[in-house]
Amino acid sequence: MKVGEFYVKYEKRVGAIFERYGSFATHYPWYLIVVCLMLNTLMAIGLMRVKSESHVEVLYTPMGSQAYTERAAVSHLFPDESGINFNMLSLVDLGMYGQVMIRTRDGSTILNDTLLEEVETIDGYINGISVQDPDTDQEKFYADVCALDADGCGIYGKILFTNTFRSRMHINNISYPKFNREAIAPIFGNTTVENGTLIYASMVKLRYYLRTDTAENRYLSRQWERAFVESMENLVTNMTEVAYEHSDSLNVELNGNTAGRDTGLFSITFTIMLFYAGFATSGGDCISQRQNLGRAGVLTTLLSIAASFGLVSGFGVKFVNIVGVMPFLLVGIGLDDMFILLSGLADAPTSYSIEDKMKQTLRTSGVAITITSLTDFLAFAIGASSVFLSVRNFCLYTGVGVLVCYMNQLMFFVPCMVLNERRVVGRRHCLTCLPIESRESLQSQGKSRRVVRCCGGSPPQSRSDNESPLERFPKFVLQRFVLFPPCKVLIIICFCIYLGFSIYGTMHVKQGLKLSNLADQRSYYHKYAVWDEEYFTTQMLVSFVFPTTLNYTDTTTLRHIDALVDTLKNETEMVTYVPEWNWLHQFRESVFSQLLGNNASVFVEGVKLYLQYRPDLINNVIFDDNGSIVASRFNVITKNLKHSTEQGNMMLRMREIAAESELDLFAHSAPFVYFEQYVAILPSTLITIGIAVVVMIIITTLFMPHPLLVALVGLTMIMILLGLFGFMYFWDLTLSSVTMIHLIMSIGFSVDFSAHICHAYICMEGTCRNSMVSAAITRSGGPIFNAAISTILGVVVLAFSSSYIFQSFFKLMFLVMLFGFAHSMFLLPVILSLIGPEVNVIPLIKEHRKQYKRQVLTNGYLNQDIKGFQSDEKQGYSNNAFIKDSGSRETFGNHYETLDKMLDGKTSSMDKAEESSDHPYENIGSVTNDNEPDVGNHIVDNENYMSHL
Repeated sequence: MKVGEFYVKYEKRVGAIFERYGSFATHYPWYLIVVCLMLNTLMAIGLMRVKSESHVEVLYTPMGSQAYTERAAVSHLFPDESGINFNMLSLVDLGMYGQVMIRTRDGSTILNDTLLEEVETIDGYINGISVQDPDTDQEKFYADVCALDADGCGIYGKILFTNTFRSRMHINNISYPKFNREAIAPIFGNTTVENGTLIYASMVKLRYYLRTDTAENRYLSRQWERAFVESMENLVTNMTEVAYEHSDSLNVELNGNTAGRDTGLFSITFTIMLFYAGFATSGGDCISQRQNLGRAGVLTTLLSIAASFGLVSGFGVKFVNIVGVMPFLLVGIGLDDMFILLSGLADAPTSYSIEDKMKQTLRTSGVAITITSLTDFLAFAIGASSVFLSVRNFCLYTGVGVLVCYMNQLMFFVPCMVLNERRVVGRRHCLTCLPIESRESLQSQGKSRRVVRCCGGSPPQSRSDNESPLERFPKFVLQRFVLFPPCKVLIIICFCIYLGFSIYGTMHVKQGLKLSNLADQRSYYHKYAVWDEEYFTTQMLVSFVFPTTLNYTDTTTLRHIDALVDTLKNETEMVTYVPEWNWLHQFRESVFSQLLGNNASVFVEGVKLYLQYRPDLINNVIFDDNGSIVASRFNVITKNLKHSTEQGNMMLRMREIAAESELDLFAHSAPFVYFEQYVAILPSTLITIGIAVVVMIIITTLFMPHPLLVALVGLTMIMILLGLFGFMYFWDLTLSSVTMIHLIMSIGFSVDFSAHICHAYICMEGTCRNSMVSAAITRSGGPIFNAAISTILGVVVLAFSSSYIFQSFFKLMFLVMLFGFAHSMFLLPVILSLIGPEVNVIPLIKEHRKQYKRQVLTNGYLNQDIKGFQSDEKQGYSNNAFIKDSGSRETFGNHYETLDKMLDGKTSSMDKAEESSDHPYENIGSVTNDNEPDVGNHIVDNENYMSHL
């Protein structure tokens, strides 16, 4: 069986299912609407159980990653000593703190007494910040809640206030990047260094660590952090300016940004959608007017948003801030489905009953929205398997939203279409629903022009009677543009250029998520993050942890440790080995080791005694009750690694070094939890998109089983995704867990438009490929155009958002709509006009195309080349394609037979004229045949036949 024949039979069987539903909806519209509203109300009740998650670490780092496991192991081995012997080098995580950056206003060096005195004044101001203890009702200052070390409060940067630093500063002898065994490179910003000496720095950073060893202290520390931000807003300085943040600033700012300041954009969006949907469906008179259906389409989307939020929340899935873009997505999906359904209804012959119209609409447009809804849902279902919680929860909310939107289209919007058709058949006014007379009747009664226009109308007699300018314009322009041969060449050239830019951008797109991007640009945290990224080094401590008991006097063990140290010393591009931070190295070089020797029995006691003189190392060695060393660690510091790729590679290299050792150890650093996304995001994105693309192709095959069309849908989907990756680079977006969500979202949208045009093409009948493309544009061009424009209008307000999440969503949504429209309305029509399957080319026209054209043209009834597709309403046809509906061939079979007989054998004189031209229709106007005028008359005079032409 030929592919075309198989598709016709397959499509007929699939369409029959939707026809039965169309018949059911025609008879019971109110029952469906009531049931739909009840279901949506029940699902929306789940909103009462909505819970949210806003912690950046939880949302934007891979769940269950190696860094989480290793951090838990370190926390178990090394207790929190922030209340006894705090040391920044011993932190398992980033800790709790308040942090301030101080910069000179005039750009001069801060390394002078005058400016350092102002820094000390700021330090005194911070120490004076207090909170109220709820248990004792006492005022707690920083000194009461600070992390405690041997010198008092644990402040990273307090070396500035020591006499040693001041005396060295006076003689320009501040060693850099290490000073008195302390790494000072992270303390100073915008520096100038000569021969290992700090010459100039216009900025300093002070970090005020807080106690976290008990639940009570963690609570007070969190309260102090909030008071810190409130107090710093009121700080007044003379010669310096400040930026500040605390350990939870990003979480607070991100949550407040997406949940508060920007959510007001939703109301603007839905107002725009309401007006646009009404305007896009505003064609016709007071009876054929469809604005109410446009508003019903917006209401359908609103119901879907509320119901899906409630349903998913009811099952305990936490709301995450990025789910805030989901309503904008459903607006686009819902209005897309609405325009496709309305276009299918407009295609139905006006002579049909309401039931037959709905059956044909559901058979064609119902299948189309099923394809797109199913592909969108499966794209999000695949995304729900992501290792990123933000991606998973977003896909769960949005995937369910797509299903609910599809259900509401069938159970709410389709019944609304039935009710509107009943109103039209009853000749009732679109606003009052009262019976009215036609405009011609009112004019004959002498009514005023205003009364005639506002109170008169008639049921539509053709598709154009109720089309708005937004529905007529796209097909009017596109049909003439994409089918003009020079324009076809131009379109192909433009898309080749597009591919070139896409490939270049894809090769250069960066990975990683800048934390400063997640905050509102107006927030205090954004200023701090920008300063930190631009002026300060990005260095991390990396601990090599030995989690089990080792014999540190055994020569084999020592040889393996020395080999590990030598390897780290050779990693000069990534890390710096600091001997002073290695407790074993320092002990072996000390006088204690020299006196005690390498005796295992006294080794542990010697280490304990030595650590009393090195409190900065005491937290790195853990003893059990028997006096044995059960765990230990030593630290290295990384180079200045600014780029996320460098940070991810450093993490992988440190783990590789640890794995290569013969000893039981692992590498740990507090930022490794965040670096996990840098190494996981690219493979995770590619795997998810790859699986989704395969599934999209399978679904397309199930509903549109023609290999060429499936291949074209797959090709455009890949081209659109390639364009998104490439243009992310040109629009300064990076590949991260945030943009990964938008890319997954784009998979479904990249299928939608191309599936619509291909499905419309295969459902049409015509004289040739060009005529089928023209008819496909007539059916799908307006809906695709309006869906793209309405979606862009819905998200354009996000361009003014201060949230990176919303801004990136706008950029990628704009790109996918632009690329999707361009591929479906320009590239695909050109390809289909050249190599599209001729499944529904009419046999009569295909066999007798020359005779048919000449006979009709000769008798003066058709003055254009049949390949020109010029509309001529007076001639009785709107385009040269046959709209495929059930029974069309049977109804007009007698005309096919009559024309076959009349045209048979009457080609000799016309063949000679055509043979003289290279173009088969070039001399068609010169062909005459006065002996057979009845052929053209028979075709043109038959109104029913020409209504399909």
